[in-house]
Amino acid sequence: MGPPKCSLIERWKQLDKTLRPVDDLDLAILCALRENARISNLELAKLLGISEATVRRRIKIMEEKGIIRGYAALVNCYGVENSVKAFIYLKVDRKHIDDVANTLKKENRLITLYRILGDYDLLCECLFLSMQELQDFVDNKLSMEGIISSVTHVVASAYKPCEWVGL
Repeated sequence: MGPPKCSLIERWKQLDKTLRPVDDLDLAILCALRENARISNLELAKLLGISEATVRRRIKIMEEKGIIRGYAALVNCYGVENSVKAFIYLKVDRKHIDDVANTLKKENRLITLYRILGDYDLLCECLFLSMQELQDFVDNKLSMEGIISSVTHVVASAYKPCEWVGL
């Protein structure tokens, strides 16, 4: 059967193996766990043709190094709600950027919040239940001190959706 293929292999195959914090076996374990985080150590060992003790030890080391940060269910938000996904770019007064970011981080409609370089300072990736909820967010939440301007882009469709939210 052999180890599963995943985007990590494609992304990391170009890196110098001596500089990677994981070897090919660790990478195979990570790929298998990304495909099915509920796989047992025994099943994983059989899949990779190694001992269960090796799997257990390798996973423990990767957890201790922070390479594996946890295990989660991938929830397709679109399967639960008719989500509106938006990317909101914010130009922020530099002296207020930390205050704005700390306030926005608490918003449950934000999936991610990035500090970016370029014409804007922050990038919010958001999911809303409706266009009205998006409009209310822009009108009310983005009127705080420090935000100079914003630009909102609504996602119409996805060619390669985010595996974490299904959109």
